[in-house]
Amino acid sequence: MSTATPIERLRTLSLLQHLPDAKLEELARFLVVQTLRAGEVIFEEGTPGDTMFLLAAGQVAIEKQVEAGGFAELALLGAGDVFGEMALIEHLPRSARASARTDTTLFALGRQDVERWLGSDPLMAVGLFVELLRMLSHRLRRSSRSIALLQDVGDLAAQRAEDETTFVRHVLHRMLPHLEGNWSAAAYIHNEFNDEVVRASTHGPRGESLPATIPITETVSRWLDPSSYCVVLAEKTAVPLGFLLARNDHKMTAADRAEAEVALTTVGHLVSSALQNIKHDTEERLRARLQHRQAHDFR
Repeated sequence: MSTATPIERLRTLSLLQHLPDAKLEELARFLVVQTLRAGEVIFEEGTPGDTMFLLAAGQVAIEKQVEAGGFAELALLGAGDVFGEMALIEHLPRSARASARTDTTLFALGRQDVERWLGSDPLMAVGLFVELLRMLSHRLRRSSRSIALLQDVGDLAAQRAEDETTFVRHVLHRMLPHLEGNWSAAAYIHNEFNDEVVRASTHGPRGESLPATIPITETVSRWLDPSSYCVVLAEKTAVPLGFLLARNDHKMTAADRAEAEVALTTVGHLVSSALQNIKHDTEERLRARLQHRQAHDFR
C-alpha cells in the first residue's frame, strides 16, 4: 500500500482537485478506508446503493451480468477514479457489479456524510457536482466509442469470412478508427501445422514496425510495455489461435490504458469466436472435398 497521506490520495482524484486542503481535510473525517483482496466484490448489480467510492490504489472492474451467463466487463478503473457516484444522485439499485481486480484500497463516502459535508458550503457543493457532471460526460463519451467499436467489429464477426488472414485484416481496419490516440496494430495467426505464429496483417502508421511474430507461450493478455497491449486470441485448448498487438504513439494516462485494455480485450473475444468459426468452416470444406474425392475414386 502507498505511504501517501489521505489528503495526498484525495488530491489525485480529478473530482476533488479544485478543492482547498482545508476542505479535503474536512472531507477526510467522513471517509471510511476499505481494503480488499483481488477478486472481492465491492457491490453487486441490483443491490441498493447509498455510497460512492474513491479509488486510492489498485484496479476495480465494473461488470454487467449477461443473459448467456457470467459477466461482461464494462470498464476497468484505476487509482484516482470515482465510482458508485450515482448513489448520490438517485435512489436506484446498482446498475452493475464492482469487484477488485487487484488488491485495492478505497475511500467510501455515504450519502448522508456527503450531505453533511456539503451543507456548510453551498458553493463548494455546486463546484463538486459540476466536476461530477464533467466526469460523467467524459465517461459517456468513452462508453460511446467502445459501443461503436464493438458494434463495428461484431458485425464483421457475424459474417462468414473465407479465410483467417482476410478476416483479421478487416478487423484491424475497423478497430483502429475507434481508438483514441495514434494507434498501429498487427494481427498474428498460429499455424498449427508448423507450430509457427505469423504476422498476417498490419494497419496504422507504424504497423510494419511491430514484431514479425509473438511467442506462442504468451497465454495472458497484457501490456508488453507502457504503450503496447497484446491480446491473446484464446481457444478451448491451451494453444492460442493467434494474437492482436496494438501500440499507441501518444502518451496515455492510467485511465486511457484501462479503457484501451477493456476495449481491446473485448474485441479479442469477438475475433477468437469468429476465428474458431472460420477454422470449423475450413475443416468442413476440406472434409467434404475429401469425401467427394473418395467417392469418385471408389466409382
